[in-house]
Amino acid sequence: MNDLFMDISDLVVFVAVVEEGGITPAATRLNRVPSNVTARIKKLEQLLSRDLFIREKNRLRVSGAGELLLGHAKDLIKMREKVLEDMQLDVPAGLLKLGAIEMAAATHLVEPMVHFNNQYPDVELKLETAATGLLVDRVLRGELDLALASDPVEDPGLEVMPIFQETMTLVSEAQHKPIKTAADLGESPSIIAFSPYCSYRKRLDSWLESGSRLARAVEIPSYHALLGCVAAGMGVGMVPQAIVDIFPFQSSVKTHPLPARWAHSRTCLISIFQS
Repeated sequence: MNDLFMDISDLVVFVAVVEEGGITPAATRLNRVPSNVTARIKKLEQLLSRDLFIREKNRLRVSGAGELLLGHAKDLIKMREKVLEDMQLDVPAGLLKLGAIEMAAATHLVEPMVHFNNQYPDVELKLETAATGLLVDRVLRGELDLALASDPVEDPGLEVMPIFQETMTLVSEAQHKPIKTAADLGESPSIIAFSPYCSYRKRLDSWLESGSRLARAVEIPSYHALLGCVAAGMGVGMVPQAIVDIFPFQSSVKTHPLPARWAHSRTCLISIFQS
């Protein structure tokens, strides 16, 4: 077999000759001169080192090799058309890997995700929840396309866009005395919190340090578990007010306002910095 490049346009000519039953009608269909069609067929035959037609006087009959090529040629032509069609579509498609802190997934993301899925049905949206520190690491490693993180650390590799502002509040059991400073928790307070990767946990630790308090931490995996432990009197926690607002047993916990330094948190959309 000759080492020549197979031009898909030659296959288009070949299929036309087969379907039209001759060179002249194929040339008419393709808006070409018959000599050009003949040259294309000869080029294919030289490439494949096979006669694609049996020539009988003034008519052509497809050979065995031609029958074999015909199926492949039609498949390749359809594939080319499909590629061109897909590339011309201005509709988003594919996999979008989104990360979010649990608070954002439980409150702010519900309605936007429903809207997104309705507007872009060809996009497969994959959502994963994690603490802010882990989300930042996963975005930087390219494991997530986007993430909603709380007060993400500054990093030259990240694009950061503020999306929501949260009001943070301290929560305790319903009968707890008012808490105005960390000193109101006593000498050895207990806190209910997420892992140290969580920005809210770091905020709570900072508030405790302002009152020179070193707390015993009970780490939990979800806000409902956190508020349940708080309601049971196991310790205090720091959560967005929006989480308390959707907690089904609000009467079992008490909220305590925080100073401005700790009360305001930004949820940001982060992605890889595009230079």
